[in-house]
Amino acid sequence: MTLNNNGVKLIIFDKDGTLLDFHKMWLPYAENTVQLLEKATKLNVGPAVYKTLGVDILAGKVSMGALAEKTLTGIREDVSLTLQTFGINPTEADSIVQGCVPEASPGQMAPVCDLPKLFEVLKSMGILIAVCTADSRAATIDQMNKLGVTRFLDDVVCGNDVGIVPKPSPHCAIQICKRLNVELKEALMVGDTIADLKMGKVAGLRASVAVMTGVGTRDTLKEYSDYFLDDVSGLPQLISKFEDTKRG
Repeated sequence: MTLNNNGVKLIIFDKDGTLLDFHKMWLPYAENTVQLLEKATKLNVGPAVYKTLGVDILAGKVSMGALAEKTLTGIREDVSLTLQTFGINPTEADSIVQGCVPEASPGQMAPVCDLPKLFEVLKSMGILIAVCTADSRAATIDQMNKLGVTRFLDDVVCGNDVGIVPKPSPHCAIQICKRLNVELKEALMVGDTIADLKMGKVAGLRASVAVMTGVGTRDTLKEYSDYFLDDVSGLPQLISKFEDTKRG
């Protein structure tokens, strides 16, 4: 039986923390980055860099911070500023960062659920699917291919695409809707950070849906979230019951 889409024609997904386990993907990246930076600077910059990235290395968790909320350019800028607090001049700090803050993560690509199955159900409901991520295009396309979901995607926007304005700006959401000929009120934003959900709110999408598989918590995300899900697998059921579902 096909579920009712209740007027939802498009879902815009964040990637890391929403479709993929954020911690398994990006903790190894943070550790590798710190090792490279400490080797290059010969200084104990690790604690300060972890703080900038939003990483609690002892707890093995990533929280709100540059790593979860910014593009590669933004991450490199923040790390450069952190290095400068150790007396490294801006030009040298920028040069070090270019060589020591990689584009791709060496971490594990762990989907939060059976994504091909989920996307197939959403397609059967007449819903278009887009991905909007701060990650690079090369890494994103490679991951989507390996996950076997590329054929389901109607649009993909990445952090290093020319001309984008990163989340939480509404720019990407508006452009995706325009390209796919979908009204803003017919689209949902699904993500795990304030930046994801605020983008949906500011753009005027029908709803912003928070998932608990990334760096955000109910408390940190409640201001910009209309609905909460344990993970994205609950989307078809949520959408089919929209008329009866109350905020939160």
